[in-house]
Amino acid sequence: MILSDFFLLLFSLRKFQGIYIDMKNSYICPSCRSHLKVVSHITFSVITSGGKAGLLLLSPELGDYSVIYHDSLTIEEGEHVDFFCPVCHENLGAKSANPDFAEVILIDENGKEYRLVFSVIAGKKCTFKIAGNSILEAFGDDADEYFNFWGETPKY
Repeated sequence: MILSDFFLLLFSLRKFQGIYIDMKNSYICPSCRSHLKVVSHITFSVITSGGKAGLLLLSPELGDYSVIYHDSLTIEEGEHVDFFCPVCHENLGAKSANPDFAEVILIDENGKEYRLVFSVIAGKKCTFKIAGNSILEAFGDDADEYFNFWGETPKY
């Protein structure tokens, strides 16, 4: 078996070293439309409010807030982190929303595009899947804190 056949087989099985590879959703930079998901993580370039820069990997599963970054990149709970496209270096801050959010494009398995808006405050678990001006789904323990911002009635 040649190497290219091995990788073709590997990706057709959608498993790599025991990790399921989410092939159904794509995550795209809204500026350059480059793909941000590599194998099993969404890749970003980040700069913390303390001036530390590095690469940060997020889970592509909505509602999973696991994050991977190098030990040299220290991120404190509650710290604001600016997210950038690792390809075009555009700031992914949600310009039409709150400065505490970043935005990417989610393309589902049917080719439908959504805005995916997520908190850039370390430790805040909050993500919104948006079509047009409507929130279709909210994820994370802290999502209810932001419903007033999106024109919704807060849930108490």
